[in-house]
Amino acid sequence: MTNSFVPFGFQYYRAPTPEKTEWESDLKNIAAYGYNTVKYWIQWRWNEPVKGEYDFSDIDALMDLAQKYGLKVVLNTILEVSPVWLDRELPDSAMISARGERVTGYASEYRQIGGMPGPCYHHEKANEYKMKFLAECVKRYANHPALYIWDVWNEPELTEGIYREPKTENLLCYCPHSVRAFALWLQNKYGTVQRLNEVWGRRYQSFEEAEPARRFGTNADMIDWRLFFCDTITNELKKRVETVKQYDCVHPVMCHTVPLPLFNSITCCSDDFSIAKYGDFIGNSVGSNPMAADLLKSTAEGKGIINAEIHSCYGSALNGFRMPDVNDMLRHVFIPLVHGSKGFLYWQYRPELLGDEAPAWGNVALDGSDTPWNEITVQMNGIVKQYLPEILAYTPPCKEIAIYIDKANEIYTWEASRDTRLFTQSMTGAYNLFYRNNYAVDFVDGNGVLQGKLSDYKAVYFPATFLFDEQKAQKLTEYVSNGGIAIVEALFGNENELSGRHCKNLPGCGIAELLGVKIEKIFSSTMIENGYDGKVFTSDSGEVIPFYDGETLLSGSRYMLTYTGNAGKPLAAFSETRCAAAEYRIGKGKLINIATLFAHGYHLTGNASNLRWLRKIVGEPYRFSYLPAGLRADEVAVNGRGFTVVENATGEDVSFTLKNATVLEVVGECTLSEDILTLKKDKTALIKIKR
Repeated sequence: MTNSFVPFGFQYYRAPTPEKTEWESDLKNIAAYGYNTVKYWIQWRWNEPVKGEYDFSDIDALMDLAQKYGLKVVLNTILEVSPVWLDRELPDSAMISARGERVTGYASEYRQIGGMPGPCYHHEKANEYKMKFLAECVKRYANHPALYIWDVWNEPELTEGIYREPKTENLLCYCPHSVRAFALWLQNKYGTVQRLNEVWGRRYQSFEEAEPARRFGTNADMIDWRLFFCDTITNELKKRVETVKQYDCVHPVMCHTVPLPLFNSITCCSDDFSIAKYGDFIGNSVGSNPMAADLLKSTAEGKGIINAEIHSCYGSALNGFRMPDVNDMLRHVFIPLVHGSKGFLYWQYRPELLGDEAPAWGNVALDGSDTPWNEITVQMNGIVKQYLPEILAYTPPCKEIAIYIDKANEIYTWEASRDTRLFTQSMTGAYNLFYRNNYAVDFVDGNGVLQGKLSDYKAVYFPATFLFDEQKAQKLTEYVSNGGIAIVEALFGNENELSGRHCKNLPGCGIAELLGVKIEKIFSSTMIENGYDGKVFTSDSGEVIPFYDGETLLSGSRYMLTYTGNAGKPLAAFSETRCAAAEYRIGKGKLINIATLFAHGYHLTGNASNLRWLRKIVGEPYRFSYLPAGLRADEVAVNGRGFTVVENATGEDVSFTLKNATVLEVVGECTLSEDILTLKKDKTALIKIKR
């Protein structure tokens, strides 16, 4: 593999489709269209139908055809489809759900051959068989000239979509193997059972007595139970990477994830920050979304990034499918590109024929003929080739803004709110507040805070951060004292992760004492009216909480807090007597305490005033500060040659100019009149430029 190769192509083979009679003509056409990469699935259940008897004849033929037509291959090993013989030999290897169900042997629209979700990750013998199969795959293809990269896990997830919805009854795995492994995990985390008892509020005599959580309401034990499985998924990936590298030290290894809000830390147990540590590349599905692309960039920390599963033609059997246009294809390629991705693989080349995904997902027609959207894909590939030197030299903008995102806080917020929406919507709102203001945005998790990574950024935002601890609070204080800007919201540090206790003052974990404030009142738009029947009262105004910056109406959400003590420098108010946001100077920097959920309020309303107010607090972005709020621009250029990608989220058609640039060509729903560009609302354009 060379650093000058940018994969651009398709997922091609997920046994048993496409049919063998179509393989050669398809791969020949893929190469003729100018694409350079295909991906094949090697599936445990399909390729080892009898224990110890491997049938790789389909992959052998496909690898040779790829070599014949000059295509590189991503081999995606699918180990979460256990063979029938495994279940018969090791019936105790199945995962057990919280409801007591034995979870094994499932088939689905995206694993039509069955065997989901595979054996429990803590069953030693079953996992020996699994890794033996992976080793056989690697030994067979390590020296094949068509091989480009090993993708050892397609969308890491605990249940492979069987129980993805975050409900307590969907939690896995409660089998004896997992429960024993959990006891060891707790011992490693807490050291002594006395320390565990302090945090959980129990009187266990040994770690083996610790019961896995099954219900809402106790917080600390549920957080640990789900963090344990986040670590389980990460450790599984580590084993797969090590197995590949044992037999192939030449070809790179990767996996590709699914980011928020689709996957979560509760039932999926996927932690992008931990997963990205292992392997040479990292990729994701649905990476065409800018937030997903920036999250991946943040976790990669300089590793190669591939937009590994572009969903451009999604659909189902009786609902038709979306026929992508130029705007869609621009987003699929050039949004992730300007955020660091240097590889683009679509799902998939041919439409699916089996199950509920048929007849969608194809870049060509059912008979293999061309389509209008394939012609657009060829055009996108042509632009990548045209600017290949500039793309290879490009790195995303310098670090500017960080958003705090942490799996323990995500689990706590789900536990406390009984839903994942408050967390995911707050994250999305926070991201868009900065992204649409043209800031360069990264994400930092709890480990990143403890490692001092906040110092890289001009400002750090903490959306819906209800779980925190004193150690992170100390790092936050050091960051602000050294000149940083920190923005916290209502109920910051509501719960102390290290003690397992609700904080007695807010902002919690010592921040209130640092600021010299004391919480006085908390108004919530949702309140329990009757604790016996669980009735919840919702404010007539809904979740949105209005507040004001002078005459400007801003949007908060859910909470309205009041404090006594140091008033700081008021920045906005709920009313004449109720401060909504205040600035506190700490050393060389400042902490902004917002007494409502500002990011969530923006997500709910899209209030453009929130964008403008945030820019006043943080200061102008490093790049494209002259563009109106809601118009995002990113540029790839070397020695004055390149292109600018512009997205319009202003809510209306917008006209603008690119300063110090000569426009050569416009791709997308954007017009040029003299020097004025006009971009349709909700559209994306690629503007070829010379500076």
